[in-house]
Amino acid sequence: MTALGTASRSSLSSPGERTLAPAEGWSTVLLLAALLAAVGFALDDARWVGTTPDGESQTWFVPAAILLGAAWGLVGAKARMPALVVHLIGAAIGSVVVIVLVAGVVSGAPDLLERLRGLNASLEAFAGDVFVRHLRSRETSVFLLVVGLVGWGTGAFAAFAVFRRRRPLSAILMAGLLLLANLSLTFQPQFVHLVVFAAASLLLLVRANLVEQRAGWVRRRIGDAGYVSGLFMRSGLTFVAVAMTGALALTASASSAPLAGAWRGLDDDLVRLGDQLNKIIGGVNAPARGPNALFSSEQTIRGLWVSSNEVVFRATTSDGLGHYWRAAVYDLFDGTTWHQSERFGVRVEAAQPLLGPTREIVPELGRHEVAATVTVVGSIGDIVLTPDAPYVLDRPAIVYGNAEGGPFAAAEFADGLRDGESYTVRALVRNEREADGGLTQARLTAASQAYPGWLARYAHIEEGSVGPMTYQTAERIVAALPADERDAFHVADAVQRFLFAGDFEYRTDVRGLCGGNQVVDCFLRTRAGYCEYFATTMVMLLRTQQIPARLAMGYLPGRKLADGAWEVDRGAAHAWVEVYFPGYGWVTFDPTPGNTENGQRPTSLEPGVAVPSPSPGGSPGGPGGRRTFEPDEPRDRPGASPGAGNVTPPPPGGAGGGLLAVLVTALLGLGLLVAALSVRERRRPTPEPDVVYRGVARLAGRFGYGPRPTQTAYEYATVLGEIVPAVREELALVARVKVEATYGRRQPGPDAMAALRAAYGRLRVRLLTLAFRRRPRRR
Repeated sequence: MTALGTASRSSLSSPGERTLAPAEGWSTVLLLAALLAAVGFALDDARWVGTTPDGESQTWFVPAAILLGAAWGLVGAKARMPALVVHLIGAAIGSVVVIVLVAGVVSGAPDLLERLRGLNASLEAFAGDVFVRHLRSRETSVFLLVVGLVGWGTGAFAAFAVFRRRRPLSAILMAGLLLLANLSLTFQPQFVHLVVFAAASLLLLVRANLVEQRAGWVRRRIGDAGYVSGLFMRSGLTFVAVAMTGALALTASASSAPLAGAWRGLDDDLVRLGDQLNKIIGGVNAPARGPNALFSSEQTIRGLWVSSNEVVFRATTSDGLGHYWRAAVYDLFDGTTWHQSERFGVRVEAAQPLLGPTREIVPELGRHEVAATVTVVGSIGDIVLTPDAPYVLDRPAIVYGNAEGGPFAAAEFADGLRDGESYTVRALVRNEREADGGLTQARLTAASQAYPGWLARYAHIEEGSVGPMTYQTAERIVAALPADERDAFHVADAVQRFLFAGDFEYRTDVRGLCGGNQVVDCFLRTRAGYCEYFATTMVMLLRTQQIPARLAMGYLPGRKLADGAWEVDRGAAHAWVEVYFPGYGWVTFDPTPGNTENGQRPTSLEPGVAVPSPSPGGSPGGPGGRRTFEPDEPRDRPGASPGAGNVTPPPPGGAGGGLLAVLVTALLGLGLLVAALSVRERRRPTPEPDVVYRGVARLAGRFGYGPRPTQTAYEYATVLGEIVPAVREELALVARVKVEATYGRRQPGPDAMAALRAAYGRLRVRLLTLAFRRRPRRR
């Protein structure tokens, strides 16, 4: 059974009585509305931008936008206007409708003008975040506008394709692609939406085919066309029912993944591209399929953490111990997303000081050197995984910091890293025992409370990123400490114990628990979340007390194998906290409970011998005193290895040029493809007569004047010649040569082929005028 392709056009139909009902029947309208509604409700169900403060989905308007777009597509299809005019008017109407709908989501004001002002304020805030501050915006208005316009356009296109072009398959493909994209990304179960869409699509194809067949039966004066139509429809319904039943049965019992490894190695690239697009659109905070631990420049805390036992890498260490594998650190938190602000990259050659371009302070006191060899098993992207503080890598790398010469943020391999390859990094790792010079509670307690000025970014709290509950919780924790134990270490230790040993629940799926944009306050209220929630909360609690802290992401030590190597899988992906102590650098704290099988544990230091004064390297200040940030010295880099002169500047365009390069390459490739096709078209020999006829029919069909299935070549050429009289002779020639070649088995001679070539060239130009022809109103 074939679906409706190109069909009768109003200009080719005999006039009849004008009615309000569409010629395709109201059942066609209802079926199209059903499949479009399935797409709209699926998009809304994904909750891509969460809910409003009232708990209502922010995308509630998407089904309405799609159906309103379909309503306009139906009206425009029946209007006596060219297709271009219909689409231009539809675009204008759709823009107004979507803007009004989105304004109602962004602002709860009762007056429309006030809601529009609220939308304008949201757009201004978005522009300031993205184009001025270069941050991913928390504003959802742009994303909602994009989704609403896509929904309107999908509905309008689908209805126009069905009721003007008579191409229901085009409508189904467009709506189906949107539904498939949504299903591929969301974790929400959307099986019902898919079933409704599939059933409505099949029934729409059956109904559209019936309309075409019925037109032929009426033309041929087949008796009792109504009875035949009923029989046809019942057969179609039976076919759809059997097909859907079989599909559902296979879905329940089948278990296969033939393409499971087809995209391996592309996950990181696709998610990185998605992150860049998300930064432009902004506001998306729902969980999506893809690797959780990509360690990109921005990490959004979503409602779902997905892991697996897929092995990511294996490592051997010179000391035989397992270490936390750090991938990236983040300094700026906006309420839902961590950022590496002012990200700046510098190339560092192999065997050169890796932290040379940064002002990372790594005192060597109390540390030992560890050589770690990492072998990639699963895709980890280009990120450099290293224990504690790296200083030498055996491959060239791009080292990223917060601004030029700023603190360390991450490092990536300059030439990439493929599965199966290995690299060796040398790092300075802290000793754990006091006898070996390791950290103790006493030493950190005596650390200075005066910090270098460059650390102020790690005590900064972005406006609106946390609410009153965060400040109140921090004050309660500090108030519970003795007056002489309110130094930075004791506060950090108390916060870690509050989260690790408190009544907080480790849960990887917390979708639907938070409707606002303040993740920390939500976590303190619901007391449920995963590592990113625990670590983020600890960082922000410390920052309320002006204690420099940052979020670190990477992997836990993993599992030790019989040969002494360490095996790390995706289930070991983790987030923890690093707190800065003058004279000692960054110290790891882990407030998340669980996952002990991968080596997760809270920071626990030996009490140690009391230290009466601030440790060497610290600025003046005392335990429990007021924390201050002093101006930086010209070269405030104690303990850092020299080597800044050995690094080369990054290539023009900075680190963000990758996406631009991909887009430029794609455009160049597209241009070359078009040029190649043009050359091929010029060199192509004269096509066969049947190909010429089909080319003419296809070109005219694009403007709504394709042949009816019941028309002969002569009939179609005659009717089309009446619409475009200037090429009546050329159309007659194409029809005659086509009939002679197809049915008479007589191929045209050289003169006839030359005439056919010339006629085809004129037809391809003159038939373009059909786009501007005013069509009579359809019934």
